[in-house]
Amino acid sequence: MDIFSEIDSSRFGVKIGKITEGFFDNMIVEHGIDYFMKNQFKLIFARIDYSRLDIINALERYGFTLKDTQYILHHPIKDGNGNLLFKSIKRDDGYIIRESKPSDTEMIENITRMSFSNYGHYGMDNRLKPQDCLDAYCDWAYNSCVNKNVASKIFVAEKDNEVVGYIAYKEFTQDERKYAAGVIGAVSSEHRGKGLFLDIDVAALEWGVANGFDWEEHNVLGDNIAVFRSHLKVGFKPNKFMVTLHGWMDEINL
Repeated sequence: MDIFSEIDSSRFGVKIGKITEGFFDNMIVEHGIDYFMKNQFKLIFARIDYSRLDIINALERYGFTLKDTQYILHHPIKDGNGNLLFKSIKRDDGYIIRESKPSDTEMIENITRMSFSNYGHYGMDNRLKPQDCLDAYCDWAYNSCVNKNVASKIFVAEKDNEVVGYIAYKEFTQDERKYAAGVIGAVSSEHRGKGLFLDIDVAALEWGVANGFDWEEHNVLGDNIAVFRSHLKVGFKPNKFMVTLHGWMDEINL
């Protein structure tokens, strides 16, 4: 079983593993922790479906701590009769929603740097350096712009020739059905409250129609109410609830 996260280990300077609830399909949690220790992992990121409270509670008993909660929001492209489940939106306030261009990369990085301080499970772990945590999101945004293996498409909001918001999406196939998931996104602080995420969602859904997707989805932190509401307005609905825990092996009590 390969749980080693090369990118996280390199970034934070310790051996890090990443797991989901599926890691424990054939073992009890205690044996899993023994595996982490025998393989000299220093830190484990555990992203667990909330339906598996048995695993979550067991990890907590051994010393894992909760770092974030996330909803997975789901939006079918069409109903059973083939009708679209969203409406196109036109703006008349100077904002333009479009696909990203290579020249947008620096502006997307800047928006990310201003938006992701102390964010998510990285930022909630006081043993990880804040600058390393922020760099993780900035690298993610940059790689979304330049690497199709990270993001398949980015839609941006532009005003006065400046990118002021974006969402990056990645295509997936599951059981021969195609879908896209938002991987990272942000709106610059002075342009929030303008419905830009909502319009970017619609542009992405139109892209989904053109590419034969069955649905699209987003992960949203449980306390990110503004973004949660934006996605709901387009028609996204909660589908799953996930939690992320961190386990530092020198804090584990077996």
